[in-house]
Amino acid sequence: MRPTDGPTAYLLELLAPLGPVSARQMFGGVGLFMGGTMFGLIVGDELFFKVDDANRGDYEAAGEAPFSYDTRHGTHTLHSYWHCPPDLLDQADTLQAWARNAMAAAVRAARAKPKAKPAAGRKRAAPP
Repeated sequence: MRPTDGPTAYLLELLAPLGPVSARQMFGGVGLFMGGTMFGLIVGDELFFKVDDANRGDYEAAGEAPFSYDTRHGTHTLHSYWHCPPDLLDQADTLQAWARNAMAAAVRAARAKPKAKPAAGRKRAAPP
């Protein structure tokens, strides 16, 4: 799926009231970004939103599951993105609320990441 495909364009239209949401192709899917922070993932025709402890209960209550994919070594599950209930695509206001919560989760996760250490200086050559 390309960022401009029909389903992606439709989703971007639904999310437009939230601000400048962009889509970028990545890893066989499409990432949804706001302000440079990824908060959603489209794989095939399925939408996944970023979750954390603050919004995971909504997904569990809706009977949804985390994003998973098969590899030659077995199934890999990414617990930070959960399947968005499909009926939300017919309820723009509710979808936007879930997207806001996903954006908030993405921001919290970004803030919680440790800062990268500055690159070490060049090694000095050994004296002759």
